[in-house]
Amino acid sequence: MRGSKEERREKILNGKIIPTLLSLAWPVVLGSMLQTAYNLADTFWLGRVSTEAVAAPITAFPLVMVLNALGMGLATAGISLVSQHTGSGGDERANEAAGQVFGLLFVISAVGAVIGLLVSGPVMKVIADPDVYPLALTYVRIIFAGAPLMFTFIAFRFILRGTGDMKTPMYIRGVGVVLNVILDPLLILGIGPFPQMGVAGAAIATVSTRGVAAVIGGYMLFTGKVDIKLSLRDIKLRLRWVKKIFDIGLPASVARVGSSLGFVGLIAMISSFGTVAISSYGVGQRVIQMINLGIWGFAGSATTMVGQNVGAQQQSRAEQIVHKTLMVSGVIMVTIAIVIYLIREPMVAFFLDESEVEQFGAVVSEASRFISIFVISIPFFGWFRIFDSTYRGTGHTKAAMSFSLTRILVLRLGFSYFIAFPVFGIGLNLGIVGVWIGMTLSNITITGLSYLYFRTGRWKERTIEEKDEVEDISTG
Repeated sequence: MRGSKEERREKILNGKIIPTLLSLAWPVVLGSMLQTAYNLADTFWLGRVSTEAVAAPITAFPLVMVLNALGMGLATAGISLVSQHTGSGGDERANEAAGQVFGLLFVISAVGAVIGLLVSGPVMKVIADPDVYPLALTYVRIIFAGAPLMFTFIAFRFILRGTGDMKTPMYIRGVGVVLNVILDPLLILGIGPFPQMGVAGAAIATVSTRGVAAVIGGYMLFTGKVDIKLSLRDIKLRLRWVKKIFDIGLPASVARVGSSLGFVGLIAMISSFGTVAISSYGVGQRVIQMINLGIWGFAGSATTMVGQNVGAQQQSRAEQIVHKTLMVSGVIMVTIAIVIYLIREPMVAFFLDESEVEQFGAVVSEASRFISIFVISIPFFGWFRIFDSTYRGTGHTKAAMSFSLTRILVLRLGFSYFIAFPVFGIGLNLGIVGVWIGMTLSNITITGLSYLYFRTGRWKERTIEEKDEVEDISTG
């Protein structure tokens, strides 16, 4: 849904729910597909190098996800504040909120990059297989160096989502994917004048293409090519806005960072079963991400539509939006999950080169088993994400934080460890398949808990104020 901001607001606040939902969802789905193309391209070409090369980005992912989580968590305040102010008709306040989110994320990204470069070595030493460690460390350090570029585009995406403009970020992502697809084989395999850099080449390609997206996004925000127009004055941090952003965004960041740390534990658990297990998880996750594409689309639509309607004090319509989103997304996710299940083995094999990857058959077999078990929970994960996005869209991020942390740190790690290992003699000791089962059960359980909170209706309360006097940080 592009059009003008006023046209989008009218459809979100008063139009037919399902057509509006779908018009907002498909650009996010396509944008998520483009993001997945980044990862699929990396996996495809690294699969032509070695098993360790495939495992390196997956092993590094939890640490990268910590940084990503910090930025996306704070950017959540951008969606919440911009969408609620847009829904209430406060365009000037929406613009102010956007500028403050943009400025704060840039500062946080610079600090996070320095910290990440310092701690990545010791952390990778703990979680990585010895054969994978040097490759994973190289990958993660390059990604951290490009953090300011990554955060700039995150801010751009989340700000525009608040206004209901889902298409512009999608187009820019498309440019990035095309560049990444071109650069990956050149830098990973060393084609033509380029040296063969393997895992480092994949990381450099990712940072370079995200840099291009960041430059385009920043240009559009500062020249008024989109609904929000920023100036240098807008991004000068102001104390009251920063407090508000942290109040909404920090719980979302804590949830994402905590979940990332949980994934560090999960990766360490899977790695204890060897290279085949971690490679199987990595390749299987790439396939599972295809199912998640629809999930992110509907979750993103729910965030914007619920946020704007609560901002306009249309709580009853907001609840209708959630119910219809759950219904439509459920049908689509179940259908996609079935298709992925039926073709799981050839899909896994597609991402691996039999002549280069040791224990090719073992990896294909284990990754296929992982998918066959985990796919059961995909619809539940989708519904959980819609509940989660509903709470984030209205600024109720503390509830969202609680459920996210419970899903990973308590349920996923707890179920997986108990089923996979002989805990105190009563654990089921099923090995790596126990991890796959534990992951599945965690998604199903947290969805039920999230639904119970949804029924309380607490998420319907607005988190914006009609009048927000803001002060420069420099004046206190």
